[in-house]
Amino acid sequence: MTLLSIALGTLFYLLQAVSGESGYAENGDFDDAELDDYSFSCYSQLEVDGLQHLLTCMFDDSDINSTNLEFEICGALLDVDCLNFNKLQERYFLKTKKFLLIGDSKICVKLEKKNMTCRKVNIVKIVKPEAPFDVRVIYREGANDFVVTFNTSHLQKKYVKVLIHEVAYRQEKNENNWMRVNLTSTKLTLLQRKLQPNAMYEIKVRSIPYANYFEGFWSEWSPSFHFRTPETNSTELNLLYGPVSLIIRRLWNNCARNQKK
Repeated sequence: MTLLSIALGTLFYLLQAVSGESGYAENGDFDDAELDDYSFSCYSQLEVDGLQHLLTCMFDDSDINSTNLEFEICGALLDVDCLNFNKLQERYFLKTKKFLLIGDSKICVKLEKKNMTCRKVNIVKIVKPEAPFDVRVIYREGANDFVVTFNTSHLQKKYVKVLIHEVAYRQEKNENNWMRVNLTSTKLTLLQRKLQPNAMYEIKVRSIPYANYFEGFWSEWSPSFHFRTPETNSTELNLLYGPVSLIIRRLWNNCARNQKK
């Protein structure tokens, strides 16, 4: 009878587990919640509004039910122990002046004041710069080149001032054939001879922190700028082949004079 009782008890327990009738699972509360994956990612943007910094977090799984979930950050804060995030659609954000920018903080996902998962972050190591803007391309006919310029709000910032910019450009008909150039300035020269004549090009820029103290991720791409290269006309061909023709004529004349002698 003892073995039979154990077997029946085990079977009853398994049936409960499969049907989801044990504990709080019937109400879809904590037991189900603890089975979910609450992994998340965060990035910071410094001095987005005067002296205020912005911290944004989101779940790695976009399908997760985040209705009752909250985010909280503790540690490395001025005058307070912890701060709660605001929520906008699927993103959680916190705009404040209270980040120390020194040391680690702990960010936790909370469900009814219970920590579901936590991770340690350093605000200055997860910086995502603001996207560059005002991309322009000017053709210099005399120099036979294109001058690319763009702007970034980080030129006026106190903290994340030094960036690496990636300029990507392509001929529009070649969708995936991007040419890329990295630079620290906001000006780039493209030689006309390296571009196809009478072709439409697209160009865009993004940035990433470039310093020992601040680290992080690529910014969003700037809005694209489109420009067309000029046609190669007869004047340009004469400029290209003129010196060669002159040398050939001189050699021909010298050969002719030598034959007469």
